[in-house]
Amino acid sequence: MKRILISAICLSLSLFSYSQADEKEEPTTTFKFGGYVKADFLNSWYNNGDVGDTSPLKDIHFPAQIPVGPEDQNFNLDFHVKESRFNFDVKSKLLGKDIHGFVEVDFLLSAQGNERVSNSFSPRLRHFYFEWGNLLIGQTWSTFMIVVVPDDLDFAGAAEGLVFNRQPQIRYTHKSWQFSIENPETTLMDFQDPTVVETEKEIIPDVVVRKNFTLEHGFIGVSLLNRVLSGKTADGNDVKSQYAFGLSGGGKIMVGDRGSDIRFMATYGSGLGRYTALGFTAGGVLDENENINGIGSLNGYFAYNHYWKPEKWSSSFNVSAFQAFNDMDFVSEEANDRAYSASANLKFTPSKVVMFGVEFMHGYRELANNIDGSFQRIQFSAKYSFGYNNTVTNEKR
Repeated sequence: MKRILISAICLSLSLFSYSQADEKEEPTTTFKFGGYVKADFLNSWYNNGDVGDTSPLKDIHFPAQIPVGPEDQNFNLDFHVKESRFNFDVKSKLLGKDIHGFVEVDFLLSAQGNERVSNSFSPRLRHFYFEWGNLLIGQTWSTFMIVVVPDDLDFAGAAEGLVFNRQPQIRYTHKSWQFSIENPETTLMDFQDPTVVETEKEIIPDVVVRKNFTLEHGFIGVSLLNRVLSGKTADGNDVKSQYAFGLSGGGKIMVGDRGSDIRFMATYGSGLGRYTALGFTAGGVLDENENINGIGSLNGYFAYNHYWKPEKWSSSFNVSAFQAFNDMDFVSEEANDRAYSASANLKFTPSKVVMFGVEFMHGYRELANNIDGSFQRIQFSAKYSFGYNNTVTNEKR
């Protein structure tokens, strides 16, 4: 009991001393409010059917939603501002260390709203986290994701080639190394059934180790994901867990003397599921004995962002692809097997805060039974970025 009391007194004195040090420093708090307004005007023609009224493909490139089947052209014109966003950032000091909090919302993939009268769509949480020293806690981009994407007008861009995931996590950064434990969520398909379900039976968090390399003209990141696929059968029985992994690398290399760059990413693994290509395939499939079998995959993209003369004009060109390694002894013939896309755009930025652009995209999707489909899209976008900074000195209390 005495040891506990002594330890408590020591801890209190330490916290008090940190507090006194903070008062002497008179730290400042910086607030930032920002975001952007973005309007997208999309003219899409689907070559093999049509999409549902609530399909995310109406707003962004979503490979798993591309209609497949016999030739049946359908045209669709969609206007929306759902990618527009707000964010709030605050920075200060706590116990002698920098502390930083960030929250951001947009309106994409909204479960509430329609286009009948008011086009009212509910906000969607993107990021909500804080960083204190080397520690990050909250929801943001997965540590497994090398955060470098093509400079496309489409929000998802080269979706087939990306690791694209935001989720709650605890991350520790030491110099160029990052270590995190993150929210686990297994997606599975039943034996010979193409339906993908979330199992909600996880018992071990996803673990990520990442190494970042700073180059003279860019950077490269390499990350390793370790996870356990868990689940249950249709009748509610638990199934044996299965180890899964992923290895990803990506980066950005500056070229020329006007800010042009090359961006790339490649990912290989088994059981990646929701981490890649916006969940194009499930993480695993049950066999006839109700054991989980991880689904292997390989995906990646390559993009070139070029600044023209005069420099207010720029373009981005990219190609991306995804290939699943389906075991047809277990996987349904109607499950997703492969996808690819290519896009090119022309952007005009009369100032740092305003952009106008036009983009052409072609996307393709194929099932395990070789039934396929494709679409083309022309997109016009206008974007205005805004922000406000305010710094105040904390008052002594």
